[in-house]
Amino acid sequence: MRRYLDNAFATLGAMVVAIFTAIMVLIFIQVINRFLLGLPLFWTEEVVRMLLVWLVLMGTPVVVYQYQEIKVELFNFKNSNLEKFRQIIVSILSILFCAMLAYWGYLFMVRSLSTMQPSLGISRTWLYAPIPLGSFLTIIAFLVRGKEVKEPSDPGKTI
Repeated sequence: MRRYLDNAFATLGAMVVAIFTAIMVLIFIQVINRFLLGLPLFWTEEVVRMLLVWLVLMGTPVVVYQYQEIKVELFNFKNSNLEKFRQIIVSILSILFCAMLAYWGYLFMVRSLSTMQPSLGISRTWLYAPIPLGSFLTIIAFLVRGKEVKEPSDPGKTI
């Protein structure tokens, strides 16, 4: 089962890299067209904005699954039982936040079904769809990423 999860999140990570690449290419094309050729493309800004939302919300589950999220630790317990308890509480609170985000994001997405993007002519649902999807995948990542307590690592060290 773990191998399938690793492959699924690796695939999602590859999709995030592809989205980032598409954003960079579109921005480069927009800059060339606008400032060198004087022919700005009207649709690239909306596509980049939409892809940026997809990038963040599809990248979050990958980061959570790999224990790479940015942590601000106010309490660092030397006792491993207290540290494990703290990590469980943080995970529960994160899951609750993602569940609320998924719920309200879904409602927002459904409300936007009939609204169209001005220059693209597609439903705004494509802009809001990653909110519930990414939140749901982040909950899955929190639940399956393992039960072991991860020790804080050096910034350059990979877990």
